[in-house]
This record gives sequence, C-alpha cells and structure tokens, in this order.
Amino acid sequence: MNHEDILHTGVLVLEYGEPATLDDIVPYLTAHYHGHPPSPEDIAYMRERCQRVWSGTSGDSAARRLAAALDDELRQRYGSRFQVVLGARHWHPTVADALAHLVQADIQYVLVLPLSPVASQMSLRSYQETLEHAQTEVAQPVRLHLIPDWPDLPGYRSALTINATLALERLPDRDRGRTALLAIAHSVAESARKPEAEYQWRLRQTMQRLVSTLGCGAGYLAYYGAEGPGQWLGPDVLSALDEIARAGFRHVLAVPINTVYDNVEVCYELDVRMAERAAALGLGYVRADIPNATPALIADLATLIAQMAAVFRN
Repeated sequence: MNHEDILHTGVLVLEYGEPATLDDIVPYLTAHYHGHPPSPEDIAYMRERCQRVWSGTSGDSAARRLAAALDDELRQRYGSRFQVVLGARHWHPTVADALAHLVQADIQYVLVLPLSPVASQMSLRSYQETLEHAQTEVAQPVRLHLIPDWPDLPGYRSALTINATLALERLPDRDRGRTALLAIAHSVAESARKPEAEYQWRLRQTMQRLVSTLGCGAGYLAYYGAEGPGQWLGPDVLSALDEIARAGFRHVLAVPINTVYDNVEVCYELDVRMAERAAALGLGYVRADIPNATPALIADLATLIAQMAAVFRN
C-alpha cells in the first residue's frame, strides 16, 4: 500500500453518546427524544442507572479513550495522514461538530467508523440519517464513506475470546459443561417490511463460535435495550437467565458480543440487572470484560482504516 495515497483523510468514530454527569441527564434525554422533554420517570431511571454504574456522580468516556488510542496508532504508522474525531449520535460532541472540525482542517475525505462490529438494518438507517443531517450543518460538505460493520476483524474476535476465557477462570467449577454462555446484544425493532434476520444470524454465529471454542455446555442469545412501539428482537436478557436456570445449568457466562466500549446501558445490564437476577436464581455468574482499547483491536482497526482509505481515495 502506498501511504501517499491516503493523505489527509478524516476518521469519524461514531458512537451513540451518553451523559457524562448527572447534570447532563435531562438535556441528554431531550436530545435522545428528538427535542421532546423526558418524563420524571425516565429521568429517575436514567439517574439510577448512571449512579449504579459510575458509583458516583460522573463517568469517564470509554469511547473517547478508544478513539484516542486509534488516533495514536494511526499517527505512529502514518504520521499526520489521518485525523480522528469522535462524534455522538445523541450527545456531545455531535456528528456535525466532528465534521465541522474536519472541515476547518481542510479535510474533504472522511471515513466513518461505527463502534458496533455487527450492523443491523435499523442502525444503518440511523447512521445514514445522522450523517445526512450533519452534512447540512457544516460549511462545506465532505465526501463520506461509511464502514458499515466489521464482524470478522481478528482483533475484535480475539478480544471476545480472551475476555470470555478469563471470565470463565473466575468460576469455582471447572466443569464448563455445566456453564451456559449467554451472548447479549442490543435489541432492534423489526417488521415484515424491515426484517433483521441477517443481524440475528451474525450474532448467533459469534455466539456459537464462542461456545465451541470455550467448551461451554450450551449457548444462548438474548437482547437488551428494547424501547418504544413495535416488535423488538428477543428474548430479553432476564428471560434468557430464567431459561438457563430451568435447563439445570449451575453457572452462566455473560458475553456482550456487539459492544466494544464500556457504556452505562450495557454495564447496567451486565452488572446490575443480570447479576441480580442470576443471584436470585442461584446461578453462579461471571461476565466477560468489554474490549475497549485492547491493543489488538486498535491495531486491526487502524489497518482496516488504512485499507478502506486507499480504496475510498482511489
């Protein structure tokens, strides 16, 4: 690859966004609800989740740390040829703010990297809508290329396997046949017109690969985060734990398989809702760490960015 072919390319790392302090909760939810004020119940629930996950009044952005690590890796390899910015779909810095920063730096080509290895049709529509809206808010529109997903990235797959293996070693029972692996991912809405069969298939492939590699007794796939009207993918993570207990397993290993950075939503599911339900069911419970800025993941993301930039610029 000729590095001169990938000069001055922007990299927009696309995250969902979340509040950083308790004072951010109301404006964050207002943005999440597209300008509609949140109910007192929603505010209280979000506040409780944040406090349980943070163990305090503020959190640290794992997405920002991941983007910074990717920026460092690209600079070490290619100098100033790439400029990495972080943009949030539902908080600050907004995607429009991130693009404006790149425009000010006279960058006209921008790769967009969503922080979800497996894309759903619902998320792809949301990415496109966000990017199209952001383009209308910048002084000079840029050429965008969306990397839709990266489920087969070796650094991502190895991080899942290593973290799940380390979690299994915390269980007192070494008989993995009595441990169920519960892979979890964010739910999405689907309908006959907008099916999500491929999203489910890819997630199930990842779950089955982990079960085979680790030697667990069985694998289950469940979802969290369903909200709003319509039909959302299930079962919910708590229903899956109930099923695992009924099946006679003694332990459960929870593995978040489509999240690469710590955030309030998934950490609350893993460390509060699921941990408490497992304890109530008498199940031994461990969960795998989320990859975050794992060096192998960052290295392979940098390689992916360079490869996509060479194609994009040509």
